[in-house]
Amino acid sequence: MPLEIIRTSTDFFNDATNFTNNGSTYLETYPHFVNYFNNLNRITFPEMTIGINFTYGWMPTIFDYRSNNFDEAIEILNTVKNGIIPNDKELKILKGLFNNSLVGSSKLMHFINPEIIPIWDSRVYTYLTGKRAHNYRVENIINFREYIKFCHSLISDERFIQAKYTVEANVGYNMSNMRIADLVMYSN
Repeated sequence: MPLEIIRTSTDFFNDATNFTNNGSTYLETYPHFVNYFNNLNRITFPEMTIGINFTYGWMPTIFDYRSNNFDEAIEILNTVKNGIIPNDKELKILKGLFNNSLVGSSKLMHFINPEIIPIWDSRVYTYLTGKRAHNYRVENIINFREYIKFCHSLISDERFIQAKYTVEANVGYNMSNMRIADLVMYSN
């Protein structure tokens, strides 16, 4: 069943207007994670390993590789770095390797290219749907794709410029539009 988004763009922009920096570690560490990948020409196994492990520093679980699809995952992550959103098959490969987690995969892809991939997790799911974020809902690739579309619709709205200004002023640094979108949802 596709993602049933109950929040409207007006809800989002109202929440963005009320965004405040709560001083979380996430906001302090975020630019360092993005800069790590921004400073790389190409992702190889060591960088992927470092990246997925600092990604799991943002998650309430310990990381474990769950497959041996290292070469495919490295190629997919490099296409993300080059601005291409993975297809469903590629998302399954990443999810399968990275703890069988679409949430962890989305975070890693976001750190690699914050311009094209928003962070997806249970808090964002609950924000969008008003429903409890069961694993089968959050780990659903179709739901993740619908979320990306929703983020694009928000970013293309003329009100987004003000939302971006408000959030960045509260955080104290510039962020990608996708990060603004996911952060507002995560924070509410």
